[in-house]
Amino acid sequence: MAIARMKNALQELIIDGIKTNIDLQTRIMNDEHFQHGGTNIHYLEKKLGLQEK
Repeated sequence: MAIARMKNALQELIIDGIKTNIDLQTRIMNDEHFQHGGTNIHYLEKKLGLQEK
């Protein structure tokens, strides 16, 4: 339910004039692993390809 509410809020959000991370937030909300709780503290690093080598 919280994810559905967040997705609706992101769809309704309109911000002009500045850069936002709305696209990233939308991708996260649509991610199957995120929706099923398959995430940990490294989720964003892996999602964005920011892992240390």
